Amino acid sequence: MPEIVVCRHAATEHNLAKRFISTTDLPLSAHGRAQCEGLREALCRFSFKRCVVSPMRRCLETRELAASGVPFEIEPALRETDFGSWEGWTLEWAELQAPQLLAQRRLDPVGFRPPGGESIEDAAERLRPVAQKLRGEDSTLVIGHRVTLGILERLLRDLPLDSKEVGGLEPAEFTVVRVPERRSVTER
Repeated sequence: MPEIVVCRHAATEHNLAKRFISTTDLPLSAHGRAQCEGLREALCRFSFKRCVVSPMRRCLETRELAASGVPFEIEPALRETDFGSWEGWTLEWAELQAPQLLAQRRLDPVGFRPPGGESIEDAAERLRPVAQKLRGEDSTLVIGHRVTLGILERLLRDLPLDSKEVGGLEPAEFTVVRVPERRSVTER
């Protein structure tokens, strides 16, 4: 059974302030760089054949500091779900300034699209080919973003996009995804 390790990038200043961040290309904070030391130690128990990483600076820096010896490729589809005009907001700010939008998001978390952004369904469309490719691989480290990695894990595990079985990863946190074997059409 293929085993994929999905890892969220280490902390940025915006993460520490609990801001929505997607398209803003921020570097790791000093705290994030320190997190990478512990992450490097935790990841050394794996024998990765390769790493697939988001093109964002925070992900590339995390890979360099925590998994520099692993061959890697940049995968543009792993960029974070675009928060549109919510970029840089905090949840508290959104609760005060856009309570109707937050209510819509709570009612339909998969289909909700922030103004100028993308929905989880939108992001899943660009991630499906990545999930399909990863299904045939073993010993792969994937470094990306909270929402995108949650979507990817659901796709890999054949779960609905709104499944509560997958939680959001904190900065520099990872999980091992055991990809279920797919049965052929003739098997029952």
